[in-house]
Amino acid sequence: MKPRSKKISVQTFTLKNIYEKIDHLHKDVEQNHKDIIELKQQVAMGKGGVKVIFWIGAVIGAIVTMMELGDRLK
Repeated sequence: MKPRSKKISVQTFTLKNIYEKIDHLHKDVEQNHKDIIELKQQVAMGKGGVKVIFWIGAVIGAIVTMMELGDRLK
């Protein structure tokens, strides 16, 4: 009977370790999910910044072009 109880205790210990590892993995997955959401927000802000810089450059380019065309027409 004693060997059987040892198997049960070893099995219980093993299941406890598996549960702890699964719990740890669950926490890691939750943290990764939060990090991914934050990264997506940062990328979206970066894309928005690039669009703003593009539009500012386009407006400045249009103004410079109009000034040069105005000077040529005089």
